Amino acid sequence: MDQTEGYGAAAPLGLGGVLRRAGAMYGARGGKLVPAYALVFVVLRELLLVLVPVDGSPVAVLLLAVIIQAVIPAFVGSLLVAAAIVVLIGETDSIRPAWSALADQRSDIYRAAGWSAVMAVFAAVTLGAFGVIIQPVVLGPPLVIHDLVLRRSRIDAAWARSRSMVSRDSLQLVYLLTIPAAIGVVLSSAVAALGALSGEMPGALRAVLHFAAQGALFGAAIPLVAAVGALLYSEMASTLGGEEAA
Repeated sequence: MDQTEGYGAAAPLGLGGVLRRAGAMYGARGGKLVPAYALVFVVLRELLLVLVPVDGSPVAVLLLAVIIQAVIPAFVGSLLVAAAIVVLIGETDSIRPAWSALADQRSDIYRAAGWSAVMAVFAAVTLGAFGVIIQPVVLGPPLVIHDLVLRRSRIDAAWARSRSMVSRDSLQLVYLLTIPAAIGVVLSSAVAALGALSGEMPGALRAVLHFAAQGALFGAAIPLVAAVGALLYSEMASTLGGEEAA
């Protein structure tokens, strides 16, 4: 089975083409993923409430905040991206069989997710709040997770192929970085707007709703990020010495 059939192209798609096709993939199959993904990230974001009563050293509080805001979402989000790719390309029609289809790749997917968590920590430490906002950029990591899923490759081969693709196709790499980052900025703006609208609510309720909105929006966006990555992976793989994406 050509696992990218219908999503690759002989000619470069361009930014508009990538967005249109990713939107079509999301519209066709995203509904099978969004409810569960939104629920997962609502729970993850609500973990931030544990920081409110914490009375410890600033370093300990900061470490706990980084774990909750960066490490856990990046690791879990990367696993969800892997399952989303399988559903979005039509290999399976729901999350459970998608995860079952990746049984032989799970150890490598866990390792890739661990790298994503490390990258998320680096972004959070160096860029602060903006590093958390653009976290969709590091989910996977992109290209690596797509290679593991679409080719059923091993982690070393996925990293090597990803490096080769990045060195040969700088334009698609720009898209791969900027589109998920733009999604993160849009989501952050939407959450900020919701926060402004809820200004009259009691503090505790406002915090609960704020984190729930963050989680729901982020969970809903993950399949779109996965679709964008799958398309750009296909584009970049097709330029790798004439090699096809599947």
